[in-house]
Amino acid sequence: MKIYGITDLHGRFPSRIRELRDDIDVLLVSGDITHFGRGMEVIEKLAELKDYMEVLCVPGNCDTEEVIDILEEYKLNIDNKVKKIEGFNFIGVGGSNYTPFNTPLEFSEDYLYKKAKNLCKGLKNIILVSHAPPYGTMLDIVNDEHVGSKAIRKVIEEENVIFNACGHIHECRGIDKINKTIIVNPSPKSFFVYSPSKKTVILEDYIGL
Repeated sequence: MKIYGITDLHGRFPSRIRELRDDIDVLLVSGDITHFGRGMEVIEKLAELKDYMEVLCVPGNCDTEEVIDILEEYKLNIDNKVKKIEGFNFIGVGGSNYTPFNTPLEFSEDYLYKKAKNLCKGLKNIILVSHAPPYGTMLDIVNDEHVGSKAIRKVIEEENVIFNACGHIHECRGIDKINKTIIVNPSPKSFFVYSPSKKTVILEDYIGL
């Protein structure tokens, strides 16, 4: 199984993903699909990929309740859900921890923790699709400060999470680990390719491809 991941589209659909559609088994979209509800047409383009692959999306803090409704309509939303594919449990935790910007989908750490913890209950081989990156990694740094979610980190440390696809912090494109859990933030600049069987992940930039 090949899992691809994208994030922080802000209304812009990456045409490269359409070109690679025959190579993709599962596409993970880690939020900020629209820009405060603008660019809604990107959701329809994601839905068109369902003829070729599984498409699993969570909303980001810059999405809106209307975005969630449309993701539901197209059966793309995995926020607060579990989907099992080939022995792997994909769970979705959308939105983010609080930011200084008062964006539409921000939540307390306690809310995010309880939500994620409940989804993980009794599961193994968890692939966590979140918008917020876990706190204290190379993927959540802004102006030398860690701004990721402590709840997401705690759940990764406590549960059987083997992989976390996240986004949110545009400046922090990269791959990191918490213990044995691989964490990837492809940022708006690239996409990742993850092979669960080989336990390998790579990042590919959109530019020049």
